[in-house]
Amino acid sequence: MTRRDPSSHAAAGITVAAIADAALAVIRADGVDGLTMRAVAERLHVRAPSLYHHVHNKSELLDLVARNAFDQFTADTTAYGELRTVDEWIELTRSGSLELRAFYADHPGLAGLIQAKAAPDRDRGDGSRAELVRAQIEALVRIGVPEPDARHVFEITARWSLAAVVADLTDELFAEGLDLFLYGVRARLT
Repeated sequence: MTRRDPSSHAAAGITVAAIADAALAVIRADGVDGLTMRAVAERLHVRAPSLYHHVHNKSELLDLVARNAFDQFTADTTAYGELRTVDEWIELTRSGSLELRAFYADHPGLAGLIQAKAAPDRDRGDGSRAELVRAQIEALVRIGVPEPDARHVFEITARWSLAAVVADLTDELFAEGLDLFLYGVRARLT
């Protein structure tokens, strides 16, 4: 029986989830600009070539991070399943947006990456981002918003939040802008 090098992906037990977690740890420490295959491999205690069995290049690594970025975000997707009114959706979206801003502040450059990778059908994919998007859209539909309108409201809300995070507003300005924005969303939905 041939023994594997302990740094091989099979011996190390590397999974796509472990790669995503390590990549987010690199981003938290060094920002998106510091994300390299080598840096991820170092976090996993393997050589960089071991990662290529799961992620073929940095572009795929960035896609993986964008799909799974919210694995470490504490947003409660199940709470969206319990909503019954527009006001409840607004309040949960407000608190989630404030939490998300803090999450992005801890992961320099991640908001810009998520914004760059945003696609209208991102709720149809895999990963924690798609789960959160689906939960928000489904909640709007359940409270009576037609699906095309729910998708539109979600898209505008997500884009506003990301743009405001990337703009690096003060806490007060972000919260005030969010309240004004959500006031407009409430007016449109009611």
